[in-house]
Amino acid sequence: MAKNKLHPGLTTILLLLMAWLAMTNAATFEKFLRQHVDYPMTEAPDPQRYCKLMMKRRHLATSRHCKHINTFVHTEVPQIQAVCGPAGEPTTGDLRESDTSFPLTVCKLQRGSWAPDCNYVGTSAVDRIIIACEDGNPVHLETEVPDYLKLEKF
Repeated sequence: MAKNKLHPGLTTILLLLMAWLAMTNAATFEKFLRQHVDYPMTEAPDPQRYCKLMMKRRHLATSRHCKHINTFVHTEVPQIQAVCGPAGEPTTGDLRESDTSFPLTVCKLQRGSWAPDCNYVGTSAVDRIIIACEDGNPVHLETEVPDYLKLEKF
């Protein structure tokens, strides 16, 4: 009776695919951290300069492109990761909403501003976050949350 064995070439392909998937997930989590986590919060004299500094520092505003909106979460990474588990509730699709509120800064591109001189309006809030998770790690922060319309400038 013949044993069921994978062809050696197929085994190699499967191992490479698994390694690629693991690297992709790690890269996506690292991108989330780069784009959205600033803890402790970077000091700046005012919200506009905070946003201009952070958007450039995190390569979200470059000489060729200005990201229109970005939210920074000023909380330790494990607290954000916990939203992917017991500290978050499923919402729609693969999104989860945090049970608690976090300090945030929302940076919105000023009307009429374009690269390379990206100017932002900064707004602070303490609010719940909505994130997408993969393998227990956040990979996307939902920015179109209705409560953001009520933010006050800080």
